[in-house]
Order: sequence, then C-alpha cells, then structure tokens
Amino acid sequence: MDDVRVDADEDVLTHRRHLVSVAYRILGTVAEAEDAVQETYLRWYRLSAEDRAAVAVPRAWLVRVAGRVCLDVLGSARARRERYVGPWLPEPVPTSAFTGPGSAAADPADRVALDDTVSPA
Repeated sequence: MDDVRVDADEDVLTHRRHLVSVAYRILGTVAEAEDAVQETYLRWYRLSAEDRAAVAVPRAWLVRVAGRVCLDVLGSARARRERYVGPWLPEPVPTSAFTGPGSAAADPADRVALDDTVSPA
C-alpha cells in the first residue's frame, strides 16, 4: 500500500516543469512562477490521503490550482499598486530551465560562444 502512495507522489512531482512553464506564462517571471508552483505543491500535500486518491487526474488538478495561485498573485500585485512604468519586456529565460534530463543538450562550446556574444544593451 505504501509503495502505491510513493509512486503516486513521484508521479505528481514529474509535472513540475509543466507547472513552472504555465505559471511563467501567467506571471512573467521565473521567481514568481517557482513560488506559485511551490504553493501548488503545498496545497497538494495538505490534502488528506483520501482527497488525493479521489483526484482522477492529478496533473489537471495541479494546473488548475497553479493557475488560481497565479491569479491570486496578480490580484495582490494590483492591490499593492505595484505597476511598472515602461514597456513590459519578458524576463530572459535560458532554454535549459525547461528542458529535462532526457532531452538533448546543446554543445557546451556553443554555450560559451553564445555567452561571449551576449552583452548588456
């Protein structure tokens, strides 16, 4: 019985990359996206074992909760009157942030060449 619960919990953790990408699209920064995903996992593990077992599709539940957490973050930013006065530019994110261990990695020499060519504007 415990082996089944451990497998289910590990299965839930495999959705982290997808949740971060969804939260990033809503919030616009990686730091806020990771915080929202962390809050989503806290809510998942606060559920009782019976409630977690009742969730038919954990990935869908996690995405829905992450979306709601992101909307709460956006709402609280409006309430605090935090507004940026300029054109909004997305945060630069390295492509390696959303690639998993099984994906093809770029050549390290290409990475060094790219780092040499990038400079602050």
